[in-house]
Amino acid sequence: MCKLHSAAFSLLLALASFTAQAQMSDRLSEHPTSRKIPSADAVVMTREMTARLHLNEGQFLQLLPLNRTKLSGLNSINREYRNDETSRTAKTAELEAQYEQECSRILTPSQLSQLQQANNPPAAEPASVGKG
Repeated sequence: MCKLHSAAFSLLLALASFTAQAQMSDRLSEHPTSRKIPSADAVVMTREMTARLHLNEGQFLQLLPLNRTKLSGLNSINREYRNDETSRTAKTAELEAQYEQECSRILTPSQLSQLQQANNPPAAEPASVGKG
C-alpha cells in the first residue's frame, strides 16, 4: 500500500514537472528572436572579453550568462524607455552597476580594472590653445 502511494506521488510530481516545462517552452516560443539574438551577441561579447582580459575557461562560463542577462536587459530598457531619455539613461546606469558588481565576483582585480577602463574611457583632454 505504501509503495502504491509512493508511485502515485512520483507520477503526480512527474506530470506536474512536464506541465511546467511545456508552459515554459510555450512562453519562450512566443518571442523566439528576442532570446536568440542576445545569446549570439553575448557569445561574441564574452569572446572579446576573453581576448582582452585573458579570461580562463571558468570565467568565460560564468560571464556568458551574465552577458546574456545584460544584453537582454539593455534591449528591454531601450524598448521600454525609447521615448524617455532620462529614464533610459538611469536604468542603463543601474544595469551597468549591477553588471559590474557581478563581474567583481568573477574577475580578478586587474581584470576588473581593465574592464572598467574599457567601459569608461577617460575623457579626452581639451587641446591647448597656442601650441604649434
